[in-house]
Amino acid sequence: MSTTAKESRTKVLLGILGVLLLWMAWHYLGPEGGDQISGSNGMPPGVAGAIPRASGDPDAKKQVEFVEELRVADLVGQSHSFTPGRDPWHFVEPPPPPPPPPPKPPSQAELDRMRQEQERLARERAAILAQQQAEAAKPKPQPFTMNYLGNFGSPQKRLAVFTDGKTIYNAQEGEVLEGKFIVAHIGYESVDIQFVGFPDWPAQRLAVGRPSR
Repeated sequence: MSTTAKESRTKVLLGILGVLLLWMAWHYLGPEGGDQISGSNGMPPGVAGAIPRASGDPDAKKQVEFVEELRVADLVGQSHSFTPGRDPWHFVEPPPPPPPPPPKPPSQAELDRMRQEQERLARERAAILAQQQAEAAKPKPQPFTMNYLGNFGSPQKRLAVFTDGKTIYNAQEGEVLEGKFIVAHIGYESVDIQFVGFPDWPAQRLAVGRPSR
């Protein structure tokens, strides 16, 4: 392309650009473009209430009847409280059970039965104590302290052998030793001793070879 052709093309482009600039200036600064720049209420474009419209729109020159107030406080984040529930990973000691209700006071009939039962137990204890004291006050036979060594002889005339560690005693059934002990019965391996002056006292049984108790 030659230099002359380039210059011609540049001039054409510059001319087209100039025309566009003039059209834009007339569009925004002309009689119909003033409202679009400052708005119908004098506010700059983009502010609530200023509604820019194309020049060909028949409603472009209409006034805005109501402007919504922009409440900035509504845009601020509101704080919310949150109450967490039970942590499943944390053991919580269950509350103690409620205390039992107090016992009902006994009625008069129950009090009378309790008093009678206490009196009966007191009488029984007193009777047992009196019996023990009476038994303790009774005379007791002297204990038999000899050892039974065994027996010999025929069944009709059997002799029991005793010793006190120093002397040996032979006695048949019914005989008395030392004036205090009666040989009541001679068995094959034991002997029964009763006590003089104590007919109701239980007999003392001695085994062969064992010391008396």
